[in-house]
Amino acid sequence: MADTVNPHSTSGALTSLKRAPLRSAVLDSIRAAIFAGKFRPGDPLKEIVIARDLGVSQATVREALLQLEHVGLVQRVPNVGSTVTRLSAVELKERVTLRVFLEGIAAVEAAQRMSAEDFQQLEAQVNEMIEQSLHNDYFGVAQTDLEFHRYIWKASGNRTLYRILDQLTAPLFAFVSILRSSALDQFRDLASAHLPLIEAMRSGSEDRIKSAFRDAIEGGYEKYLSGPLHEEGCALGLLSRNGERQA
Repeated sequence: MADTVNPHSTSGALTSLKRAPLRSAVLDSIRAAIFAGKFRPGDPLKEIVIARDLGVSQATVREALLQLEHVGLVQRVPNVGSTVTRLSAVELKERVTLRVFLEGIAAVEAAQRMSAEDFQQLEAQVNEMIEQSLHNDYFGVAQTDLEFHRYIWKASGNRTLYRILDQLTAPLFAFVSILRSSALDQFRDLASAHLPLIEAMRSGSEDRIKSAFRDAIEGGYEKYLSGPLHEEGCALGLLSRNGERQA
């Protein structure tokens, strides 16, 4: 089957493809559906269905799913196929712990390399999040939030660290994005909470930078590890109720 863009896709989950490199367009469409909660944790991602809806070959969809597996959003299950990554509470906590450690390193390295224009770009992304939150644009806030942090990881100049953080963190952002889109969580000054991170990096103090990122990351996920939001996440199937790892 030749790969052609189908502008009249009837899929309820996938957005129609733009005229862009086809593999990237397919990947972006699937990733956007995951972040928007249209494909939920544990949902199967059937190559033949996605290929039909987007008007592309199964091989193209398979390549996109493999790339999404590399960044942690998709899991390949033997004899089953691909599913959207679903975390247990243990895995969620482990990822948060690792993110605190690794992003602190990335932020310290980035602070040493960033220019005034770089800091202005981070502030612009915070302002964009504020604007999106005013319009209850859950997906937009999640995307901009992730791009804010990716900007810092990339500015560190450490490409290996960037790739590890992207793989580690993408499922966390997807998880929170879905909870927000389900009206289980509100933004609660999410955007403005990024401003202390910028100020800490401007200070150049390693201790201050690591402390700011630790407080922001741990504080941002604490409510999902226990209490009502954790229970709601379990009820929606976003988290397992037990402490076991996902297969």
